[in-house]
Amino acid sequence: MPMHRFAVSLLLVASFAAIANGQTPTLPKMEPKLLREDLQIARMSLEEGHSGLYRYTPKPELDRAFDSAAEKLDHPMNALDFLRILAPVVAEIKCGHTSVRPPIVIRDALAQSIPLFPLNVVVLNDHVYVTREYLPSEQHLPGLQIRRINGIAIDSILGTMLADAPGDADSRTVRPTRVSDAFASMLYDLLGIESPFQLEFKDPKTGKKITLGLSGIRFPELEKIAATRYPQDKEPEDSASLRFIDDGKIAVLTVHGFYGTVEKKELSDYFDDAFRQIQQRNSGSLIIDVRNNGGGRDFLGKKLLSFLLDEPFYYYDDLIYNGREFDFFRYAEDAKPIPADTVEKRADGKYHDIEHPNLGLQQPSQPHFSGKVIALMNGGSDSTTCEFLSTLHYNKRATFVGEEAGGGYYGNTSGPTVVATLPNTKVRLVVPLRTYYLAVKDGIPDRSILPDYEVKASIGDILSDNDVAMLRALKLAKRN
Repeated sequence: MPMHRFAVSLLLVASFAAIANGQTPTLPKMEPKLLREDLQIARMSLEEGHSGLYRYTPKPELDRAFDSAAEKLDHPMNALDFLRILAPVVAEIKCGHTSVRPPIVIRDALAQSIPLFPLNVVVLNDHVYVTREYLPSEQHLPGLQIRRINGIAIDSILGTMLADAPGDADSRTVRPTRVSDAFASMLYDLLGIESPFQLEFKDPKTGKKITLGLSGIRFPELEKIAATRYPQDKEPEDSASLRFIDDGKIAVLTVHGFYGTVEKKELSDYFDDAFRQIQQRNSGSLIIDVRNNGGGRDFLGKKLLSFLLDEPFYYYDDLIYNGREFDFFRYAEDAKPIPADTVEKRADGKYHDIEHPNLGLQQPSQPHFSGKVIALMNGGSDSTTCEFLSTLHYNKRATFVGEEAGGGYYGNTSGPTVVATLPNTKVRLVVPLRTYYLAVKDGIPDRSILPDYEVKASIGDILSDNDVAMLRALKLAKRN
């Protein structure tokens, strides 16, 4: 090991010790040569392993982004400085499963010792509103619009976050959703904005400007306040639920994630039970709510669709890998070759999956539901969820309500995924290996599923739990 890299490693060890002592870690600065080496490894890893690398961004355009990033690495930087240059390049791939993450030392510090931004926010129409506050004593900030943080205009902050957030294709909703979900950590990772926070707000009701200084809060303390103050935000233990409205005429199936269990029963078995109940109640309309469902196991999306179609159907057209194993695996722990008996190398030089249960002709499931179907979706409907929605849309089997979904209409790149740790900065690069091609056509190029009835919640709706999208769905379900 060269001496300069050994010195960097010693400093990273010292950062781990700082976390153990409750301090914010100090990252060492590295010479441009080491930074460029990490950038080249990141580029090589993506070019080797990511089988959908140029699905949305042509190679010349992505090459220019990498070359431009290399030119910026002309002076010593620490790992987060480097991440801030790499992140927008990786986001240019337009793949929601491909991302950069800070070194583990920073991840652990964010979870334990670094005082975080003490507010939750939502991005609505290019504005950022407060939805939750985690201050020891409430300041009644929800509903206020953030205008500046530590002297930096929110337009600049939001622009950086949106440019650096990964998301499939050109969905208009996925990046604002991801920024809303990760605003506090993005402030630190992508912009270096730290506690204390000097904020400028605008009250949308009065137009009045409000300034306030707030201290950050460590994540363990934030969790305690959240559990007491916002118990309704707790993640549901069950991955799905079913309820009936209007004497059973309307069934509402909510799927929080395509994984896990419902009342200790596997989700696949729960779907069987749910559709039996829907049949027994003779429901004429079914609302399927997959808002903020980030995906899960591939076959469960297909299983849900199978109850809604009455003829055999195709779900996947193809699943493709660049290869079975790659040189960049040396930078990843536990990276394993794709099993040889699951793929077939074809004339295009690619490896095609031959074992996935969603390939080939699929059969409908019983009991079949032949009534009206209404799908509720938003920018958090991604991955497996978007596969379900795309095939549902292509088969013209539902009315779609809410906002544009978060995933690409024709598929994504996900499946087996490798997390490579760049050797100098320790920044981590997430590289999915399998590209999915759905058995659909006639979608909008480079976009996701668009709603038949677009329904956007206001900040007032969000704070009062006024579910305007569900209300619209219920009205549609009651129509003959």
